[in-house]
Amino acid sequence: METMSPDKFTPRCYAFIQNELGEVLVLRERWSGMNLNKLPGGGQELGEGMHECLNREIEEEFTHFSKITAWKHVYTPAHAFTSKFRPNEQLILNYFMASNKVDGHDWALRTDENLLGMYWLAPKKESAAWFTLDNDRDAFLAFLEELA
Repeated sequence: METMSPDKFTPRCYAFIQNELGEVLVLRERWSGMNLNKLPGGGQELGEGMHECLNREIEEEFTHFSKITAWKHVYTPAHAFTSKFRPNEQLILNYFMASNKVDGHDWALRTDENLLGMYWLAPKKESAAWFTLDNDRDAFLAFLEELA
């Protein structure tokens, strides 16, 4: 187990959203000077539930999107770890999948200097390598198990 000295928890929520072909919506985003391949989502705010966080993050990241009717929990890492970008923060990551498939043509990324692109990723084991961070790769593999 890694030695940690965080002074706070930071909950984060991420979304698996599939289009009509079953592909998964993913983003390339610039965060703290690093380009990340990741899922839509981000930090949960005080007083906000996890599903509210997912819906707010989608509204912040996209100008056009399909409504998600419900969310299903897929994965939360069981081990403790700190943020690669803020060593004083212990992260609590929660990954959810949308209950409904969406029309991929309805989605458009917001114009933002940190949002570098959106893509639809094939739902296969090899696609896990696309993600920058280990926890996202693990979550993607757990998501594929949910689909099986």
